[in-house]
Amino acid sequence: MNKFRSIEKEIATVAQRWESIAITFSGGKDSTALTFALLNAFEKSKYKPEKVWILYANTLVEPPPLLQTAQKSLDIFETLARQAEIPMAPKILTPELKDRFWVLLIGKGYPPPSVRFRWCSERLKIRPVKNFLKRAKNDCGQFPLVLTGVRLNEGNNRKKNLSNRLIGDKWMKYEKLSDCTVYAPLLNLNTSEIWEYLSYNERKWGINLQHLKDLYSIVSDGVNGFRTGCWVCTLIKRDKSLERLMEKQPELKPLVEFRNLLVGIRDNRELRQRVERKGKSYLGPLTIETRKRILNDVERIWHLPKEEKEAIFEIWRGQ
Repeated sequence: MNKFRSIEKEIATVAQRWESIAITFSGGKDSTALTFALLNAFEKSKYKPEKVWILYANTLVEPPPLLQTAQKSLDIFETLARQAEIPMAPKILTPELKDRFWVLLIGKGYPPPSVRFRWCSERLKIRPVKNFLKRAKNDCGQFPLVLTGVRLNEGNNRKKNLSNRLIGDKWMKYEKLSDCTVYAPLLNLNTSEIWEYLSYNERKWGINLQHLKDLYSIVSDGVNGFRTGCWVCTLIKRDKSLERLMEKQPELKPLVEFRNLLVGIRDNRELRQRVERKGKSYLGPLTIETRKRILNDVERIWHLPKEEKEAIFEIWRGQ
């Protein structure tokens, strides 16, 4: 636990330079451990920031078990922060109506996301957080310090990407927000240390994180890792994590089947309109017939908010 004692002291020292702090929270083990580290740091420190936000970006197409797990953890942190008299509060962020998955897919006819046309992450996850940070700067006069739970011990690709972003030992710049600083306290820890720290905090605070352990146990036969993507994600051919969840929760089967249908639509060029520009023909949006079929199919298995359907029909009327 000496590493985490050191990390808690680091956080307490670093945080004194900012009036507010924002934690990027995915609901997984790393961001949960990070939030405990912050909680412990401020519990022992004379310094208390004015505001601490736990930012959870709900894409509105989150797998229900992941969303439920994240919400349980956020409820725990809200209670513990209140007990410790630390100004820490969850903030659930959602995409603007124009950026939502179904509005873009069914309304505008964007093809299901692919490696070559990855339109989803920026709009569903990154942009809501950026917009919040910009509003926080307008209110406070400076960006909050952003804390992230990313670690180098999560695979070679992650290690390479993180190494390219680092501007110091554990420091990074927030992409496209040049004045916004990101600190990664857990950067050099391994997975077993993360779980050890979570167990320690269960004992310390008298809480139960079984909901988090169960999620990892289901999807990975242990506590190593799982993919936390949207249930509609077509950036991968198979979503093995979602399929494993389905084995324990059969009610998820329609979501898995629909996701697989979207993969087929992504790869079928005949379902796209042709667009003529400067004498050349390009593949354009999904045909209106395909969009109508998707809308009909998705309404059987997923609740589409009224405002999203209205936005879809408004786009159709304008085309």
